[in-house]
Amino acid sequence: MSASARHRRALLTTSVLLTALGTTAVLPAATASAAPTVKAAKATPKPNPAGRYAGKAVAIGKDMVAVLRNDPKAGGPEAWIRAVPAHWRSGDAYMGRTLAKLDRGHVTAAQRGLSLRLTDAKGAKPALRVTGAKGGPRTYALPKVGTPDARGCTVITESFIGAGTVAVLSNGLSGPSAFFKDAGDGTRFAGVVNRAHPSLPKSAGFLAQIVDPNGAAPKLRTNMEGGGHPASTTPFPAPGCVK
Repeated sequence: MSASARHRRALLTTSVLLTALGTTAVLPAATASAAPTVKAAKATPKPNPAGRYAGKAVAIGKDMVAVLRNDPKAGGPEAWIRAVPAHWRSGDAYMGRTLAKLDRGHVTAAQRGLSLRLTDAKGAKPALRVTGAKGGPRTYALPKVGTPDARGCTVITESFIGAGTVAVLSNGLSGPSAFFKDAGDGTRFAGVVNRAHPSLPKSAGFLAQIVDPNGAAPKLRTNMEGGGHPASTTPFPAPGCVK
């Protein structure tokens, strides 16, 4: 066993089993004089509030990311500038503190020594231009209208699962997916679980399995202790939009 794995096991002292709670409605017994049953109207799905702030996240330097969106129904091109940890990499969660927002009404901003400009905000090819970094000016094209990134379909969250390990969970049009990283330095290990491969192999050294990967409410089941201990269950975030 590697030193990193021993460290993760040493940090874990307990495992917590999270279960979803539900209620059962008790209906009165039917009688001869009972009125005809009226079929209840189908509930309208509630929008996912996290989806409003999701999008294509790109690192722009100085421990910041730009979350790029381009949804006409939400006002058009946007760039949300958010603070992230120093070890942030593409695919990590990005719902950190908001530092600035650029849109058609506010096309410029300055953060941490960088100058930011939303170009062609009312045209067909909006982009975010970043100047002031050591590598020189850079331009990041916003997602094309009608693509999943443009509407922020994929929502990403992080959850501590014990033994010094963080699970990074995402859910979008391609379904749930999760990878694992060290809570301290952000090093990734053990592989990825998704619809095609819902469980980690035994060689990973711990249990990680997606429960109901094709369903509407998938969950990640993990056990960092091995056999004989209760597993933990973490729900995946709901996608920001649907097909």
